[in-house]
Amino acid sequence: MHTKVVIFGAIGTAVSIAEQIWDAQSRFGMDIEVLGFAFDDPQYQSRDINGWKVLCGTKEAYGKYINDESVKFVFALYSAKKMEERVNLLHSYGIPSDRFLTFVHPSSFLCKSVKLDNGVIILSNCSISSNTKIGSNTIIMPCAYIGHDVCIDECNFIGPRSCIGSFSHLGVGNFTGINSNIRTQKEIGKYNIIGMASNLVKSIGDYNIMVGNPAKPILKD
Repeated sequence: MHTKVVIFGAIGTAVSIAEQIWDAQSRFGMDIEVLGFAFDDPQYQSRDINGWKVLCGTKEAYGKYINDESVKFVFALYSAKKMEERVNLLHSYGIPSDRFLTFVHPSSFLCKSVKLDNGVIILSNCSISSNTKIGSNTIIMPCAYIGHDVCIDECNFIGPRSCIGSFSHLGVGNFTGINSNIRTQKEIGKYNIIGMASNLVKSIGDYNIMVGNPAKPILKD
């Protein structure tokens, strides 16, 4: 079935995902297309965004396409300091899990034993090793590496060129910055930020902001 995609968001990550879906369609022949964006900022309502339009607000999106099962949704409204708020927003829409797009860019490599829940987005040139499980509505940005036997819960954002060591577990709603690293066999709680280029060498609980090499917690703003 030809897949049509509506992306929640209209800047940053949302546009990058749209471009990568376009690339998968035009260069690799995937039977998929982006219809446009769902976004609530009125200044974007009439704008052309890289060839796509804002189709509706986020709260209206599911109702608009509820009867067209070829339409799948992507939630791309994550923000480092608002992960819990945005995860709650995602759940508030009441969209069934099978209506979220699971997308792997053709340039990425996944071992055959990798398991993806609904709504996982894996962008270009990623590598994901054996027996790893990735939870729903997680976004993995380009060139990330995830080791074997990793468990990632729902709604994580894995930044470009991030590295997650084998046998690690990430709870709900974590945000890893560009070039960040998590050592092997680490337990990461929920709603943490691992700062850009940081090297996390120990397990942590919830709601931490970790920066540096080795990464240490800093006070929240």
